Amino acid sequence: MAYKYYNQNDYPEIPYGDGSIETSGCGLCSCCMVVENMTEHTFTPAEAAKLAYECGACDETGTEISILAPAVCKRFGLTYELTCDHGKMLQFLQQGEGMAIANSGGDREGWTGVFTHGGHFIVLVSAKGREICVMDPSMKPGKFDEPVRAGKVRVEGNMAYVDIAVLAKDCDNRYPSYCLFRKA
Repeated sequence: MAYKYYNQNDYPEIPYGDGSIETSGCGLCSCCMVVENMTEHTFTPAEAAKLAYECGACDETGTEISILAPAVCKRFGLTYELTCDHGKMLQFLQQGEGMAIANSGGDREGWTGVFTHGGHFIVLVSAKGREICVMDPSMKPGKFDEPVRAGKVRVEGNMAYVDIAVLAKDCDNRYPSYCLFRKA
């Protein structure tokens, strides 16, 4: 199946927060990918930025997903659930219940971030066994070639594949760790 993919690096000219969608729009692009892959609607990063401002989800560094998710769900007929339970998220994906957005926490004592060195939202598409299929809105060549990241993520086109143990560690310092989206 071909998934609709948005890369925040394609939007340096659209202001967002204290920067642009390129620098701070991973949450926006993640929401766009969820909407466009789970519904029949189009939802561009510019439209997502407008909604984030309207509902108060935009802060100086990016997006508060716990504020944006309800607004997105209301507009597009989805439901959401916030959780930090890695097992619940994995089962949700394995059973094909919907898509999720993960809140990757980045570098901290004892851990170097796999998907980010700061904070970053990524879309979890599906899971087969322990391997999770990810659409990373800041995918670029060489991102996962850093020595501390090498071998933790397998990339095929716009899709990245990661073991649940790596993703769980990447998200275990964030609340919520995951936002699960279902069709209403």
